[in-house]
Amino acid sequence: MNTPKVSCLLFTVSIILISHSLMAASGERLYEGVCRETNNPGCLPLLKDDPRITSAKNYLDLSRFILEFAEKKAREGKKYMLQIAKEHPTELIKICANNNYEATITSFISAKGELIEDPMTATYDAKVAGDGPEYCAEALTAAQLPNPLINKVVALVSSIAFYATNHL
Repeated sequence: MNTPKVSCLLFTVSIILISHSLMAASGERLYEGVCRETNNPGCLPLLKDDPRITSAKNYLDLSRFILEFAEKKAREGKKYMLQIAKEHPTELIKICANNNYEATITSFISAKGELIEDPMTATYDAKVAGDGPEYCAEALTAAQLPNPLINKVVALVSSIAFYATNHL
């Protein structure tokens, strides 16, 4: 390597190390910073009880733990929406419960699998995972039903996962 490239590389590494040390010095945990970025007051209470998320030391681990949490919540959401579809079998709610929630789960799984090799795609998949809950909220509104908490949680964890993976 020639001298300008080495200097540029050293400068870049220095900036990264300084930014990480400043964050550590501020006492803010990684998940707290991600929650601040989401600008949603429900973020911290949602994540604070998962010790893997709250103790993550790097964004790769944090992203993986959040995506695993998101997949779990999406599976809960699908189960709940399938029950709503039985009670209110409109076409839009059936699509929501079956197709949209399955796509949400698949997006979270896909994002988790891409964290190392393709973080940009992981970030994209984390974001589009929120399309399912959004569609379901619209389907529920059309059926004059309230948007359940689990659907709101799945939409929120999609946003959280997007912000976490965006740091990779």
